[in-house]
Amino acid sequence: MAVSIPLWMHNFPWLLREQPAKQKETVCAPALTQLVVDLACSDDIRQSLEQTLNRLQSYVSFHLDADIFLIGVPSPHRDQLLHASTITPPIGLAGQLRYQLTEHSVHDANELRYKLPGSSLSVHALQLPFDINHPACWMVLCFKERLPESEQINRISGPVAEALNAGLGGWYRQQSRISAAISSEKAAHAAELHDSMAQILGYMRIKASRLADQCKRKAEPELAEISEDLCHQAQCAYRQTRELIACSRLSIEQGQLIDAISQAIGEFEQRSAVVFELDNRVGSQLITKDDSQTIFIIREALNNIVRHSHASHARVQLLRQNDSSIRIRVEDNGKGICADQTRQDSFGMKIMQERAEKIQANLFILSPRQGGTRIELIIPDLSV
Repeated sequence: MAVSIPLWMHNFPWLLREQPAKQKETVCAPALTQLVVDLACSDDIRQSLEQTLNRLQSYVSFHLDADIFLIGVPSPHRDQLLHASTITPPIGLAGQLRYQLTEHSVHDANELRYKLPGSSLSVHALQLPFDINHPACWMVLCFKERLPESEQINRISGPVAEALNAGLGGWYRQQSRISAAISSEKAAHAAELHDSMAQILGYMRIKASRLADQCKRKAEPELAEISEDLCHQAQCAYRQTRELIACSRLSIEQGQLIDAISQAIGEFEQRSAVVFELDNRVGSQLITKDDSQTIFIIREALNNIVRHSHASHARVQLLRQNDSSIRIRVEDNGKGICADQTRQDSFGMKIMQERAEKIQANLFILSPRQGGTRIELIIPDLSV
């Protein structure tokens, strides 16, 4: 479009004048009390934390020119780096923070400041010790340029860290109370089951066994066959009831799976002549979507070894695969398992499969060439 020279001469002085600075939009402090309540009452702590970080990111970015992250939150996603949906973490940041803050369990420092190796980024991390018996969570502020003084950062981020700590602490205590209430209810049902159904089935088991013996002695082949079947069914019902009672009384807190596996191995080793071996290559911390379902699967596999395998040696391996998924392998040197010999009244394997589906895991029952049985439970990486 052509511009006339008189018009251009009229506007030229205006173009040389200094333009007024654009007014920067003010970002107010978030409502921290509401933040605490939202976290403490959360049904999905990961989703609530992500929503919280979305609210905090603009505040932190405005006042400190930094990005805010959380790592080590008390959930199955403990190793995952949580952040606002508006930012993308630099490549390698999650691994660096996980190595520095959670895998090496820094306990003696409430605040860490350092420059990330091989990067221009600097980190100011504040520990959130929401529960004395649980590994701490970390609030991480990541600066792309100069790392401000600690006092300046804490003046802005300190109240935010206190609110996150209070919210996480409230949520964790609420979850602990719910877990304790469920365990108490299951224990009460187990006690009632033991004092009623289990005692009746125990009586029927003994009487059915005596009836089968008498039918054999009196040469009653038809009655003997029926009585043996009754005896077998009574024994199965009695055993399954006892196992149900044992499982109902079994309680495990999230994050204690390694200890529960070690205890289960020791328990089954005492019951039998089988020599058990634990090969743990995942460390002391292993969290699945539901540790209770995982330990039930492992206990059923160990129970089958003791009751059916005729094995002399069994091994439990905990392996971390290249895609960060976990492979739990339970194998023995016994007689092996044949699919054609699986009884229709046996529910153990079906229940193991159902439990694996509940935690989005894959369960494989294999017969190695060298003999025995191998159970493999593959739990996907929850951070993917």
